[in-house]
Amino acid sequence: MDSYIINMSSLAFAILNGPVSGATILMNMFFVYCLSYPQTGPDNSIKPPLNVLLGSLIGCSLTLNVFNLLFVSFDSFYPKQWMYTIASAVKMYATRTSFTTSLGMNIFYYFQIVPVRLPFLVWVKTHIKHFTYSGLFCDRIFFLFEFFLQVTHPWKEAISKVDLNSTCIHENIIKGNIDVQYNLSMAHFWLRCGYFFLCLVIMLASTITTILYLQIHTKNMEENTSPLSALKQQRQMRVTIMGIIKMVLYFLSSVWLMIEDLMIYYFGICFDQKNHVGGSVAALYSLGSAIILCVGQSTFRLRVIDIGKNSWKP
Repeated sequence: MDSYIINMSSLAFAILNGPVSGATILMNMFFVYCLSYPQTGPDNSIKPPLNVLLGSLIGCSLTLNVFNLLFVSFDSFYPKQWMYTIASAVKMYATRTSFTTSLGMNIFYYFQIVPVRLPFLVWVKTHIKHFTYSGLFCDRIFFLFEFFLQVTHPWKEAISKVDLNSTCIHENIIKGNIDVQYNLSMAHFWLRCGYFFLCLVIMLASTITTILYLQIHTKNMEENTSPLSALKQQRQMRVTIMGIIKMVLYFLSSVWLMIEDLMIYYFGICFDQKNHVGGSVAALYSLGSAIILCVGQSTFRLRVIDIGKNSWKP
């Protein structure tokens, strides 16, 4: 069983996650400033539900990275076990809820760019605010259940304390009065798997449709393109490319979390016992999302350009 264990030292974890989480926190604080004090102009006007999606994504990222830095400090000061458990549960909750927010932004830009004709899609576009708010609310409730399960019975910590060479590890974990919690965790795991694949299919379908539409639309507008429409197409293409990169990050991060849970629940193997690798994956995903947000959103990108121009003025 030892061959399945991934040992990431506390020093390596701190060296990687300290700068990554620190940089992501600073970027998100800059995003909060931009949303609180926006510049004047049509490119800086953010209306619902986009402002809600941006606020949700920034809030998830800040929560994730603040608790990740706490987790790094815990490794240095060796506090009580419940502190590790809560910090890990909060990080996973923030990571998973940020996935749905990214999906919501992907769908929002799909409806903004692609003209829809199917009655169902027209109806969804008409009520996009209600769908967005309802989706974010249900998503938080869904993952809150897993958060409470993780806090009340930390499966990873239970596995890491037993002999990994034992052939009865799976039976040892579910002894006593935790059968109900184990079954609930298993049921929630499969629901998360189904939810992950559904989100991935929706993201993939909306992204491919957007790319095909932009290609056809660009060819039709090549001979008769005004500067204004060319600028609009450029913004749409940039948002679409950022959406593709975000989808790849979503896929890689979610697959890692699913494999980790699968190994725990079905094989009794916790290959990331200290949750160092999982925390690093979540932190890198959050940093990548922040960079994509800075490049893809005109409000943030133009503010950065403006600050850069003013800093070079004599």
